[in-house]
Amino acid sequence: MSVTSTAPERKAPSRRLGKRKGRLSPWLLLPVALVLIVVGLLLWQLRQSTATATTTSTATVTQGALALSVTGSGPAQAIQSRSLSFSVAGTVQEVLVTIGDTVTAGQPLARIDDTTLRLAVQQAEANLKSAEAKMAAAQGKGATAQDIASAQASLASAQAGYEKTRTGNATAGDIASARANLASAQAKLAELKAGPTADTLSTARTRVQQAQITLSSQRESLSAAKTKAEGALTSAANSLRDAQDAYSTIYWSNRQAESRPGDLPQSSKDQEASALRAVQNAEASLAQAQASFAQAKQDEVNGVANAESSLKDAQVQLDALLAGPTATDLTSAQASVASAQSSLDKLLNPATASDLISAQASVDQAKINLEKLTSPSSDADMASAEAGLAQAQVQLETAKLDLTNAVLTAPFDGVVSAVGISTGDSATAGTIDMIDASKMYIDISLGESDVSQVKPGMDVALTFDAVPDVAINGVIDTVAPVATVTQNVVTYPVRVSFDPGSAPIRVGMTASGTIVTKQISDAILVPSRAIQTRGSTSLVQVQQAPGQPSVPVRVETGLSANGQTEILSCVDTGSQCLRAGDTLVISAATTTTGGTTQQRGTGGFGGGVPRGVPFP
Repeated sequence: MSVTSTAPERKAPSRRLGKRKGRLSPWLLLPVALVLIVVGLLLWQLRQSTATATTTSTATVTQGALALSVTGSGPAQAIQSRSLSFSVAGTVQEVLVTIGDTVTAGQPLARIDDTTLRLAVQQAEANLKSAEAKMAAAQGKGATAQDIASAQASLASAQAGYEKTRTGNATAGDIASARANLASAQAKLAELKAGPTADTLSTARTRVQQAQITLSSQRESLSAAKTKAEGALTSAANSLRDAQDAYSTIYWSNRQAESRPGDLPQSSKDQEASALRAVQNAEASLAQAQASFAQAKQDEVNGVANAESSLKDAQVQLDALLAGPTATDLTSAQASVASAQSSLDKLLNPATASDLISAQASVDQAKINLEKLTSPSSDADMASAEAGLAQAQVQLETAKLDLTNAVLTAPFDGVVSAVGISTGDSATAGTIDMIDASKMYIDISLGESDVSQVKPGMDVALTFDAVPDVAINGVIDTVAPVATVTQNVVTYPVRVSFDPGSAPIRVGMTASGTIVTKQISDAILVPSRAIQTRGSTSLVQVQQAPGQPSVPVRVETGLSANGQTEILSCVDTGSQCLRAGDTLVISAATTTTGGTTQQRGTGGFGGGVPRGVPFP
């Protein structure tokens, strides 16, 4: 086969050039050569300073359990806690417990003075009896034989009076009685016109002086009590500030200590917790002092007002005596004289038509009263009596409940955690707090991916920062159906309950919970770093015998946890080809650049994926 060249033909230089070109000088090529030499040296040094080597290690296939778990933490809380206070007003008479006391359900914790409450019960009982009597009377069966006899006697008397008025046969006794009534009315009128006696004026002036003394005494004593309460309030405020300063100093000292290597000593943690409790106690004392000061101010206002009212009443009565009888008093006394005179005149003179009508009215009224005792009332009267009876029953039950509430009792078995009242305090000035730590719980927050793996009834392994040698099993009680979003972070509260038993677990201690969501036993396990991946393909390098090269085996993986991965099967055999004790080869690339060594795994691989070689 012939090949024809297409290169242009080289022509001889033309002789028509007037002057021949000169050759390139060697001195001009020297700088170019030097640049090429420097570049070559740099490239050589770079290649010498960067070197890559591959190192290998081995691992052993194991068989055992593999567990997936989720964790969370939170403070330990008592299964029950209650802040108890009196529901009725009064003065604390006795406080029966102190902080740390163990109490049982129904045990008295404190009492208030119940004198007024007992009187209220007695009054309510009397009102109930009255309502029951009215109800019986409305039904026509409440009257006793004595009541009926009295009503019958009143009727007989009214009838006799009518006959006496009609016939006009007044007895000497009737006339004497009427004359006596007239004399009494006239004497009272004369006394009013004469004015008060010296003894009466002296007694009235004495009452005014006594009321003035009482007012002055009340002002001084109540003002002193208010000043004392105000001093206690100032002292409580100062104590709170001192406790806050002490807590702040300890808190920031511990934070600085935590920033340095090493664990914070338990004594420092206890000191911080003690300082925090001191702040909380000081806050409670301040609240109590504020309530006492407010009560003292109100007592001063009420006491002075009552004393001033008593003084005013005494002064009004004295002024009335000094001013003499009013026109109304004189008019009333004169009317009484006129009435007595009219009654006497009726006895001395024959009865008129109007007298007979009045006497007949008395007879009619007596008949009505007798009928009321022996026959049921109208529907309206019956309804009114029923309503009055029901109201009296409610008032009695309310009074009894208030008397029962004068004793503050424990609602459940537990421990007293705080006492915020003292003897002599107002019943509403403070509280007694209780906890039931026989059962406890923690609330942990799990993310979206973790919460879907847990459910009520699952076991939880609990550990505590304050007592690291204690491990307790808990159980999930509830999983919140609705998420809580905080700063765009979605979590779900999960409540874990546990029985602390005899372990020294205190309310508020931080607990960490581990929830095993899935567990596999007798799984074939390999270190996760021994698995090489590329896309969806995974393989391990298996060394069948010492000294022999490793064989790549494609595998199907399962769960991964704590640096271990489950091998479900070998892809090429379709079944499990790895056994416990098999040796795996793990390769890692080491790159040295400028004296610095970097190591990287060879999990990824290029080119085609080698097929696994089954082995016995």
